[in-house]
Amino acid sequence: MSTPDLPNANEWQPRASATETLQEAFLKRCLAVENLIGLRVQAEQEMNIDNFDSGLGIEDVIRDEMRKILPARYAIEHGVLIDRNGKTGGDYDLLVFNESWFPRIKAGATESSRRSYPIEGAYAVGEIKQTLNYSTFDAALQKLIVAHRLYRPPTLANRLVENRESSSCSHGLSNPLYSFILGVQLAKDLTFEELINRFYDVNKQVKRLEVIRALCVLGHGTVVWGFKDRDKDEIRPALFMLEDLYEPIVPAYFNVNDVGSALFALMANLMLHLYDAVLAPEDIAVLYGPSTRVIKAPKSDEIALPPDPDRLESLSMHCHDKHSR
Repeated sequence: MSTPDLPNANEWQPRASATETLQEAFLKRCLAVENLIGLRVQAEQEMNIDNFDSGLGIEDVIRDEMRKILPARYAIEHGVLIDRNGKTGGDYDLLVFNESWFPRIKAGATESSRRSYPIEGAYAVGEIKQTLNYSTFDAALQKLIVAHRLYRPPTLANRLVENRESSSCSHGLSNPLYSFILGVQLAKDLTFEELINRFYDVNKQVKRLEVIRALCVLGHGTVVWGFKDRDKDEIRPALFMLEDLYEPIVPAYFNVNDVGSALFALMANLMLHLYDAVLAPEDIAVLYGPSTRVIKAPKSDEIALPPDPDRLESLSMHCHDKHSR
């Protein structure tokens, strides 16, 4: 049997049409979610016209869809945020939480019950409004600013993972809280530009780490924050972690006519934050335990277990790292 000629491996190239589809896949996913939410809103309004602004069903839809969009390591929950001093911001519509390193402080009686979560374990917090008017908008602003004012010790900017830091630089942090307002629709007498102005004016009153990170209204657009990179003379996304803490920040408006999906602009900004965020779980069980912590130990030095002799002998061996002895 004769051996056929070798195929030309240089001709095996990805198809251009498939590449284009993959590039737009995330955008199309966000557009599909927006359409689903719109249909759900319409159905609720038609079935419950006297109480169409409750928004409870819409919250469920948005949480379910965000679970499908975000990587699996991020838990999407709803519940009460509390800090180690016993203060709370109340119930929040959406929490992006780290369940790998942080426990729930209080579990619900059932799977649908509200649960309590430590503020240290939250990457992001969001308020969802089916219809945004000045009243519902101000209520959402208040809830989120209160969340930022819960006691949340900063981690250092160069923390590598949840239990490792590479340096002691304290000029930045790796765990700023991301906050956002997601509106499904605007009140008929309100424009998105008017809402943006109010968003800016309220954030102008608070400290940098209390600034609400994003405003998103489906079908209209998304506003986040940016700062000017003086070296490259361009506007970069503000991460609230290091460089932009020492620079003026400006609102960055993504119009739906330009980006195609307001939800896409929000999710892209949120995922950029999640990529760089590292939380701090140390001592979490102790800090949320009894307020009075008393340790009793023997007074006699004779009641103690000595270290192993070979362990002590190993200290005489040369080591590149410094120890505390």
